[in-house]
Amino acid sequence: MAVQRRTRKSAQSPSKQENHNEFSLVRLRIAKPPFRKLKDISIDFAPRITLIAGHNGIGKSTILALVANGSGLTDSDFVTYTGKPFTGLLNEIIHIDYQTEFLANQRNKTLSSPYLDYSINKSEFTKRCGFTKRAVKNKDGSVREEVRVVPRNAVDSDHEDAESGVVIGKASKVPIPTIYLGMTRMIPIGESDPELVESTIDHSIDKTDAEFIKAFIDSVINSSLSEGQDSSSIVSQGIKGTSKAAKHPSYSYSPKSISLGQDSLSSIATAFASFRKLEREWPGYPGGLLVIDELDAGFHPHAQQTLITAMKTAAKKLRIQVVATTHSLCMIEAIHPDNNPINGHGVRMDSVIYIMDSIAPRVSQSLSCEEIKGDMTLIAPSAPAKPKKIDNTLKIYLEDAEADYFLKHLLTLKLKRRINSLTGRALKAIPISVGCQNLQGLQKFDKHFKTVLIVVDADSSVTKGLKNVVKLPGGADLAGNGFSPERTIYEFITELMKDNDDYPDTREALAKINVTRDQLRTHLLAGDTNIKNRESAKKWMNKNLTVIGNWDLIGHWLRENPQKVEAFEQALTQAAQATAKLTA
Repeated sequence: MAVQRRTRKSAQSPSKQENHNEFSLVRLRIAKPPFRKLKDISIDFAPRITLIAGHNGIGKSTILALVANGSGLTDSDFVTYTGKPFTGLLNEIIHIDYQTEFLANQRNKTLSSPYLDYSINKSEFTKRCGFTKRAVKNKDGSVREEVRVVPRNAVDSDHEDAESGVVIGKASKVPIPTIYLGMTRMIPIGESDPELVESTIDHSIDKTDAEFIKAFIDSVINSSLSEGQDSSSIVSQGIKGTSKAAKHPSYSYSPKSISLGQDSLSSIATAFASFRKLEREWPGYPGGLLVIDELDAGFHPHAQQTLITAMKTAAKKLRIQVVATTHSLCMIEAIHPDNNPINGHGVRMDSVIYIMDSIAPRVSQSLSCEEIKGDMTLIAPSAPAKPKKIDNTLKIYLEDAEADYFLKHLLTLKLKRRINSLTGRALKAIPISVGCQNLQGLQKFDKHFKTVLIVVDADSSVTKGLKNVVKLPGGADLAGNGFSPERTIYEFITELMKDNDDYPDTREALAKINVTRDQLRTHLLAGDTNIKNRESAKKWMNKNLTVIGNWDLIGHWLRENPQKVEAFEQALTQAAQATAKLTA
């Protein structure tokens, strides 16, 4: 067969396991000059079903024609169950006027060059839709000029797929089996000349394919099938002089009496059965492309939903991409991401492409169902929602108010500006009255606590591996055990009570405001305080907060311990940078 001749592999047919090709359509790109109304657009196609929607005359059929024209098995002995090759032809889908669309643009050098991107065994490959002309002989012997669109390799040479050996000629179609279903499938049998209607029993169809057609149709529309009739009995029906052809199971009435919806459904089922047959017969089967115009035509809303479900199942099993147009909000809702959530690691198999603005079409793949409905019915959009105020604060959670009071002295304007410059965030301290270990442990139960800074007292231990936890600077005993903010200041005051030359800057500053050792003892050390006891220490701090603040004792301690302050500032800056990245 010619499909095999297009490869440089051995003529012997490989098994499915040896040649599991995967060819698929990735996207359509149209830049400038435009093709009709379409310019500066890019459409990404989903792995399974892509629905294209938009107002009448916006370019949906043009997109289908370009897509169907780019691929197919033109030189193959394989044919569909309707007797046609697995290929799409642009000229059978849309008409391109020779004078106004080809010659005029050729003279003005404004012929468009749409591009089709494909995945050939996971390697990207591109075709350019090249416009040319050909002479066609009429029945009366005269000749007319027609426009032809040729899929040309973006690189002007044959392309060989390294994995399969398949060669794609520089002016040939991508060898993806392709079927196009246009509105011809909807021609009513009852309105046609009876002499042109063909309806015969098909004795050649594979039994399993016949059963597939019956099951597919029955899953969508609960048809009145003949009781006791062989499930593999199939009727081929079409109209002479048209491309209308489909396979029907045996109904309890004549196939000529079916509804438009049943007729369309049979065409879709027949197309899937054709791919099913091809997959069995061709070891190199790479998947397929099914292009359908007006998918919803003739179907009740419930049937539209069940049709989408049936197509999802068949397309997945046969590795078929379906690209279809629709005006049905019901079908859009059945495919739309709003109604088909996936987890964080999932792959979205289907998509809705909505084309807006019939004068200058633009593509949207992110509109919600409600937004699509609004444009479909041209409901006047409401005023845009006011943008939410962006919270650019980086919160700092602390154990208690005492730690917060201590931190305020550490957060100098210079430090806050430095962190803001590095992270784009403004620091905001929040005391939440939670113990050190509980505060750190909250990260196990709520991801929010990984996006904030946690500052704990110097007497706390930090859980290993937490990059957003920083210790306050503080005093320490001879064994190196850190002090809480309350004890740090209390022990500092007891040191200042001694008659020595330690802390000369602090002593000088206190002397200038007439703070003596007598003042320190009377106002801060008198009374029964057990500074090693947490509650007693808090009570002492809160009682003496005004005096401690007036005499700037926390500020003095910080200035007397510049190395500890610098270490804290560095640790806080590093933690702020690491944490800010999580919420960028």
